[in-house]
Amino acid sequence: MNHFNSQFSSTTSYWSPPDLSQAAFVAPNAVVIGQVLLADGASIWYGAVVRADVERIEIGKCTNIQDGAILHGDPGKPTILEDYVTVGHRAVVHSAYIERGSLIGIGAVVLDGVRVGSGSIVGAGAVVSKDVPPLSLVVGVPAKQLRDVSPTEAAELIEHAKRYEKLALVHAGRSTDLGFTFTTPH
Repeated sequence: MNHFNSQFSSTTSYWSPPDLSQAAFVAPNAVVIGQVLLADGASIWYGAVVRADVERIEIGKCTNIQDGAILHGDPGKPTILEDYVTVGHRAVVHSAYIERGSLIGIGAVVLDGVRVGSGSIVGAGAVVSKDVPPLSLVVGVPAKQLRDVSPTEAAELIEHAKRYEKLALVHAGRSTDLGFTFTTPH
């Protein structure tokens, strides 16, 4: 349970509060409960649920769990996200292993036992039920490999996660560097 969710204290007192001190930002309305291991610079955004009540969840350095995303796992099947992973808005990762620098697209679902290889992209709305090789773009229901991800694209995924860390620090009130470049309409 995070300190922002005191209204849930009677239902969550069974679990010790996770250590969120390394996070760049945890939104006030995010729910973080149970055995959550959070690395330096990680961020958990508005309305996200990280529920490690029956199995641990590990969130790596500069990994961002965006608005409305859900992380959970079944007993004996932890949910692990390595460093520089982006989990898009409303995505679900359940008892899966997401390797370094991968992107889980908006509304995608990654199911039990799946391993997403480093530098991969899971397209928006995809449902992933089988392992994804490193440097792959998978799309569809069920997800199928569309093409390889180039080394340049994979490097950009890492940079994207770093920009999200900067943005998270702004939301936390600890910086003014948004991390992203914005253009104004004419």
